[in-house]
This record gives sequence, C-alpha cells and structure tokens, in this order.
Amino acid sequence: MHRSPKYVQVYNQILKMIKQGQLAPGSKLPSEEVLTTEFEVSRVTLRTALSLLKEDGFIRSIHGQGHFVEAGESQKGSGIETLGDPMLKSLVLPIEKRETYFHENQPSEFTDRLFDSQNAPYDTLNIWYQNKSGNIGNTLSILLPKTIELFGVNMNSSRDIVTFLEETIYQKASSSTVLITLSDRQQKTFRRTFSDESPLILMTEDVFGLNGERLLQNKHYIPANLYRANVVRYQNDLQNQISPVD
Repeated sequence: MHRSPKYVQVYNQILKMIKQGQLAPGSKLPSEEVLTTEFEVSRVTLRTALSLLKEDGFIRSIHGQGHFVEAGESQKGSGIETLGDPMLKSLVLPIEKRETYFHENQPSEFTDRLFDSQNAPYDTLNIWYQNKSGNIGNTLSILLPKTIELFGVNMNSSRDIVTFLEETIYQKASSSTVLITLSDRQQKTFRRTFSDESPLILMTEDVFGLNGERLLQNKHYIPANLYRANVVRYQNDLQNQISPVD
C-alpha cells in the first residue's frame, strides 16, 4: 500500500492535535527541535508540514516567536465581505491596546480629487493597534472636516475616534470598497515600528454614504505574517446551480 509522504503524515498529526483540542486556539506549538524529535523527521520535513498548515489557515508564524494555532472559525466571525472594519477582521493577533492621534491638513490636489472638492482642508485620523509584542497594525483615515462635524466626533477623545472609525461610520454607510495589495511603502517610513518585519499588506478602503458620496478613505496596514482575510462567496446564478446528488 502506498504511504503518504512524511510531511503529510506530520501535517495530519498536528491537525489532529488541533482538532482534538490538544493544541488550543491561540496556543504556541512546541519548538521545532521538540517537534522533529517527537515526529522523528528532519527539520526540512517539519517545516514543509508547518508551511502547509499555515497556508491552510490552521497556524500562523511570528518571526522570532514561533508558531501559533489560529482561532477557530466560530471565533473569527464573518469575513471582510460584510460591511465593517476590515482591520478587525484581518489581524491574526488579538488587539490589546490602541493609540490614536489626528492632524489638520492644508488642501491638496489628491484630496480635492478624492472628495470632489475645491481647495478644501482635510483631516487625518490615525490608529495604532498593539499587543504585548508591539505595534501590529495601523489605520490612516482621510476625511473632510464636515464629516467629523456631521458625526460629532470629539477629536480630543481617543475613544471617540476609535468608536467612529471601527463602528459608527459603518452603521451609517451604505457601502464600501476594499482593494487589497502588497504595499510598496517601507516600514521604516512610518513614525513607529511594527513588531513584525514582513512586507506590509495594504487594504485601501473607500466608505460611501447613502447618496453615493465618499465619506472617507482608510488605508489599513498589516505585516503580511499577521494578516489573514476570510471571504465567503455564494453562487451568483442560482438557475444554473448544479442540483445535489441523491
């Protein structure tokens, strides 16, 4: 009988431990040294299995810290296809703290085009997402002062800024678009240092009001090793959907 490759056997054994609760969501896997000894395989074989587990969404790897079990599907909730803050739906690490600040800016050609305005000042709001390892994500929001006034946001209140950007704006919005790319921006150009040095994933999000006007644009930055997006897709043409087999 044909036997599965060693890395597949290791993959299945670790996955079984996760499914049976021996490795709880959020817990750290034993070191590679321990795992290679326990499974009696080479480090190359182990790393192949771990890379597949990471690819399939069962574990995540954090540089300098090790491998961790991902949260279960029930804990992740809905994906980024639902109207809500994509930052909260994409970070694989728990958020323990937020720091905010804002700036009032002079008019620019970019924001005049963005908001179809003429020589209009604009504001930027910034949230740094943190946990015990440091900064794990950043949201930069670009909007006009009239939007701040419309929603009654107290710019001197960190809680107000967070509530507005994570909740209120989505409760009042009619739609949003999210473009996901690998950012060309280098981490060293940010005012603060991210806890993970991997390239940055950029989610450029435009949030629109009931009349189709752009309320704001968000730029969400997450190190690639700390990012995972889930999207639920449905059949578009139900008439042509294949009937289930009896």
